[in-house]
Amino acid sequence: MQWTLQDRGFLPKRDPLTRLTDPAFCEIERLGGDLPRLVHERQFRTGAASYLTESVDWSAAVKRATDAELERLFMLFSYFASAFVHSPGLPSVDRIPSCIAVPLVFLADTLQRPPILSYASYCLHNWRRIDSSGPIVLGNIALLQNFSIPGDGKSDEDWFILVHVDIEARAGAALQAVGAAPEILDRKDVLGLTAMLDQTANRLHAMNTTMNRMPEGCSAEVYFRKVRPYIFGFNTIVYEGCFGNVPQSYRGETGAQSSIVPTMLMALGIQHQNSLLTEHLRDMQNYMPAPHRDFIRSQVSVRDFAGQSGDARVKDRYNACVSELLAFRTRHFEYAVNYIEKKVDNPIATGGTPYIPWLRQLIEETKAFMLA
Repeated sequence: MQWTLQDRGFLPKRDPLTRLTDPAFCEIERLGGDLPRLVHERQFRTGAASYLTESVDWSAAVKRATDAELERLFMLFSYFASAFVHSPGLPSVDRIPSCIAVPLVFLADTLQRPPILSYASYCLHNWRRIDSSGPIVLGNIALLQNFSIPGDGKSDEDWFILVHVDIEARAGAALQAVGAAPEILDRKDVLGLTAMLDQTANRLHAMNTTMNRMPEGCSAEVYFRKVRPYIFGFNTIVYEGCFGNVPQSYRGETGAQSSIVPTMLMALGIQHQNSLLTEHLRDMQNYMPAPHRDFIRSQVSVRDFAGQSGDARVKDRYNACVSELLAFRTRHFEYAVNYIEKKVDNPIATGGTPYIPWLRQLIEETKAFMLA
């Protein structure tokens, strides 16, 4: 199994593979390495098929692949599909060729996620440590797969994704804390709840510290031109050789596919009003790894116990958690305005949502859950 809860949060329990060593996957790896250049030269659509159709038949190799190998394959084919569909400067397309579509759909079915580049591949399984004995933090992590070439957006693309990797790692202790909530509630353990909320608030604060660093290495201009174009969804795209060639539509990659905030909402008992927004957020869970979805749904709320404990420390620490969550959402909103809204007329995010009013709604509804 690729994931069990530990101090690195929703990141895989072992660092992602940096390369597939089975000879059957040689040409797939070569295409991944050449992808940024081919995209830059606007040759990916015409060149990709030659790598994949001339490669060794890898169907048998896939059947014996480990979970880590399957994740890397899925990451690579997800990038191939997005590079094919989202090719800046080229005409739009309405299909993905079978040499990409068939493996992608098979891998998606195997890993129980939609056949498109999502947060799990874009972030959770797309990094390596520079010093393998060092921590998973900015400065000691590098990206495995890019769309952009060096000198033309790569460093900003790296930073954008690696900030999220750092955030995921920092969330680990908070996830471990809220994972202990059922036992704390069973014991009616006020001291245990205080410690749990304190650890959660501290780690949410650490996440915010990393979130605040986004502008250091990813400019709004480069993000908009070189990062964002590749992570939109697919609308009525034919996956040749799959789904009876009936066009399919999927959401694009978005931070809403991270499992951290949904877990915190469940643990803190924060509930948003039913709307198209909440339907969308529920749909985002379909793009998460299955064990992450299960973990979210296993969470129990500590809100009632915190509110009824009569202990001022518990209320203060609970409110500290909500405050940090608000800070995270507020900074996200600021980035959405500065990195996207100021540059576009189209108010739709990569995940397909009218993001400005929805993000405002999330912030306002979260404020209402502070304990008086």
